[in-house]
Amino acid sequence: MGGCMAMHLAYRNHQDVAGVFALSSFLNKASAVYQALQKANGVLPELFQCHGTADELVLYSWGEETNSMLRSLGVNTQFHSFPGVYHDLSKTELEKLKSWILNKLPGDTGRQNESRMTC
Repeated sequence: MGGCMAMHLAYRNHQDVAGVFALSSFLNKASAVYQALQKANGVLPELFQCHGTADELVLYSWGEETNSMLRSLGVNTQFHSFPGVYHDLSKTELEKLKSWILNKLPGDTGRQNESRMTC
C-alpha cells in the first residue's frame, strides 16, 4: 500500500515533488487520484513503477492499468515489468530504482551520493 499512498499524496496534495515510485502497487478504478488529475494544471511528478508479472497478491494487470490511466491523464510514466517475479523485490528492480532516484537528485548531488548508495 506504500505505492498507493505515495501516488495519493503526490498527485492530490504535493504535485511539486520531482517524482513518485510505486513498486507492485495500483490504484482502484474510481481512485480520487484520477479525479484530482482531471483538474490538474501544470507539471506533474514523474511516476516510476515496477511490477512482477507473477504477482498473485497485487495483480500485474492492476499495475498496468494504473500506469495507463495515469499516463492518459498527463503523468510522464515509466513502467518496468519483471517476468516471473511475484510480490517481491528483485535486484534488477532495485538497481533501476536507484538509478532513477539518482537522476532525480539536483545537480552534482546525485553523482556524489551514487558511490554511497548500494543495492
